[in-house]
Amino acid sequence: MKRMTGGKLAVPCLLLLSIFIFDCASPRTAGAAEEKDTFRLVHIESFEPFAAVKDGRSEGLTIDILTEALSRVGLKVVFKGEHQDMEQDLVLKGAADGLAFFGVNAERKKTFDFSDPYLITGGALFVKSPGPPCNSLKELESKTIATPLKGPLAGYIKKNSPGIKLLTDVKDYSATLEAVLNGKADAAALNTQVGAVLARGSFPGKFSMPEKGFLEIPIGVAVAKGKHGNFLAKLNEGLKAIMADGTYDKIIKKWGVPLTTKPQRSKP
Repeated sequence: MKRMTGGKLAVPCLLLLSIFIFDCASPRTAGAAEEKDTFRLVHIESFEPFAAVKDGRSEGLTIDILTEALSRVGLKVVFKGEHQDMEQDLVLKGAADGLAFFGVNAERKKTFDFSDPYLITGGALFVKSPGPPCNSLKELESKTIATPLKGPLAGYIKKNSPGIKLLTDVKDYSATLEAVLNGKADAAALNTQVGAVLARGSFPGKFSMPEKGFLEIPIGVAVAKGKHGNFLAKLNEGLKAIMADGTYDKIIKKWGVPLTTKPQRSKP
């Protein structure tokens, strides 16, 4: 009789023990998933000075900003360069955690969640030195602007400033700047940062650097909608830290891009 009682007690005890072990183990397993400390971000494989792959390693303005910001909050990042047509699918299919460089707009917010903007890009005007900087399309009404036909700025200028004459028979950014130096155009419309780096490097002292862009696009890190919210929150903390202590300014100075690259933070 005693043996039967002991046998009956053994089964519930084993069940309780197994439940206890499961309950204790489960939070640790879930916690491990939440405590992920390395994130995979994709970027366009060649888009200098923002990001490019050289000798199998990602480098550029975007890479430096995000690496430094994430290190401030104890997170690591692995970058991978991909063709522009592939990067969104990699994130949406879970093959990557996020897009390192993505323009923020209402349409994209339907599919992606964004970090705070960590830089401002867009289009800027480059005029021949020693003329004063040109920051607005209105200043060039009835004049000629050179910009590559395949770039995004030609359509924007045509739509928003129809009085401007467009010279689009330029094969690349270098040829666009040369058109200004040769007197074929009054200004070159180029990506704000890419144009500044090229003008300074290939044509030193020959162009007046714009003080701001005529088209400004905020750039952030994007993740699939509803995923990696904690990651974005921590990244935002890291971005605030490097902007507050001067690290961000040192990075943009290193890459030779305009100060207008830095987003303006509203005061609390």
